[in-house]
Amino acid sequence: MIVEFIGCSGAGKTSLAMEVRRRCHASRRAILSVDLVRDHAGLRWMTDPSMINLAADVISFPSFVRAYRRDGEFVRFAFDRLRRYAPSTFAKYNYRLNIVRKVGVHELARRATARRTVLVDEGVLLSAYQLFVYSDAPYGDVDLDRFARLVPMPDRVVYVRAPLDLLVERALRRPDPRRELAGRSRNQVADRLARAVELFEGLRRASPSDRSRSWGPRRVASPRS
Repeated sequence: MIVEFIGCSGAGKTSLAMEVRRRCHASRRAILSVDLVRDHAGLRWMTDPSMINLAADVISFPSFVRAYRRDGEFVRFAFDRLRRYAPSTFAKYNYRLNIVRKVGVHELARRATARRTVLVDEGVLLSAYQLFVYSDAPYGDVDLDRFARLVPMPDRVVYVRAPLDLLVERALRRPDPRRELAGRSRNQVADRLARAVELFEGLRRASPSDRSRSWGPRRVASPRS
């Protein structure tokens, strides 16, 4: 089973995923998606997120190639939106690499679920951040419905929420602020996070025509943190 945690930056996705893994440690049935990357000779020592992402870029690429036949329409949708709306040339290529990595890691997780539950805190659903939040380009229900219909879905989605003022405080206190929020004023950070809240609430309501990939209540939990 793949369980993906979604929500705004600072909502507590990673903390919740790590706590679930800790409680399941004795049975060894639950792992983090990052463990799929580090479970290679010479990589188990890695803890730095940037180093892990670089390793994931390489390790997940063959899985991305395998998944492309199934998920290629989503990749093309994402790449096209980034081509038109990415806030900079650097962001356009960096976010595309992010999409490739997330789809590849999702495929790694899909192949691991026969043995374990994979807990994902930076999964392919969070690519919605790059597609809809980190630019001022407009989007509507049609865009969100298409995203929800095309994106590779986990078996369960856990929507982690927190009050906006708490999200802002956490974002401003982070020792490793996200590039898109670094150096921004409190009001600018609040505006960007409010856009993210609006996005995730919109995705929660999205109703793709293929009900097997639904975002309905059966698939979404919304714990407050």
